[in-house]
Amino acid sequence: MAAKIKTVLVGLGRMGKNHLRVLRDTPGIDLKAVVDAQAVQPGDLGSIGFCRTLAELKSIDFDAAVIATPTATHHAVALELIGMGKHLLVEKPIASTFEQGREVLEAAANRGVKLAVGHVERFNPAVRKLREIIKEGFLGTPIHFSFTRVGGYPETVITGNNVILDLAVHDIDVLRSLVGAVKLEHSMCHVTWRENVFDTAEIFLASSTGASASVHVNWITPTKIRSIRVTGTRGVCFVDYILQTCELYGGSLLRPVEPTNIHSFDSIQELYRATDKIQFGVQKEEPLRAQAKQFHRFVTEGDAGELCTGRDAHAAVLLAERAMQVEQTRARPTSLPPNDGLLTAADEWI
Repeated sequence: MAAKIKTVLVGLGRMGKNHLRVLRDTPGIDLKAVVDAQAVQPGDLGSIGFCRTLAELKSIDFDAAVIATPTATHHAVALELIGMGKHLLVEKPIASTFEQGREVLEAAANRGVKLAVGHVERFNPAVRKLREIIKEGFLGTPIHFSFTRVGGYPETVITGNNVILDLAVHDIDVLRSLVGAVKLEHSMCHVTWRENVFDTAEIFLASSTGASASVHVNWITPTKIRSIRVTGTRGVCFVDYILQTCELYGGSLLRPVEPTNIHSFDSIQELYRATDKIQFGVQKEEPLRAQAKQFHRFVTEGDAGELCTGRDAHAAVLLAERAMQVEQTRARPTSLPPNDGLLTAADEWI
């Protein structure tokens, strides 16, 4: 039987409640307590403790913590728990800024604790399938990645948050997990509802493999959409993050069409219906649950698997920060975070 890790959950907001649901019945996780300064104590915690402050955790024996507090607090909460010597799974993004992320990384390394960040789409079965499809060559050479992550305005948006930090970091991380290093080419952001809060953004990236990528995110679309479209030299793949589907289209659409094949508008429509379609089988699973299982293996066996490392999460924040800088200056950023030996100059592949 796998060793259990004594775990606490910090934060009982929207994501915190999801983590609570998953952690309390994940094999190998012994949830000892939840911490939230604002929430009313849930009535169904059973033997799970409830604390208002991190200081109260000093009387609790635990090995690891999941941080699901607002983004602006990730840095301070992570540093305090690292100081206690606890392994961490921090909700994405790792921190609000590149500098704060650096401090969390350095603190974890110096204290010798394991650090993972909850870029949960890595565990989406459809993304896993897409990774296989690319690796096995079904798409040929990927040419372009198009990410869409849109929906309605959240009920609670606090100062300092925006669609890039809240949404786009997911797809930036997925892109890097698929193709490796990328760099920012350009970005545009819009403020529609709340002053100084970017609620729409378009980010354009280039990959070290030669592929291009676009990420569109917003909080102004009534319908929630989470999708990826990958165009390759042998076909086009569509991924729906929510439905966990993965479809590949190829065949006649990619072959030259003889003019004699087109006799009427109906024949044109038929041509586009005639493409070969492969519906890949996807074993559906809740990504958050898969991530919790991998975090257990990471802490007990050192096996990070598909978990987002602190370094990868730090890179996603750097790219997000640069995207915001470009919008704010309407030019490439010239003042960048200092070289830390890992992430450096403006045009560096990250």
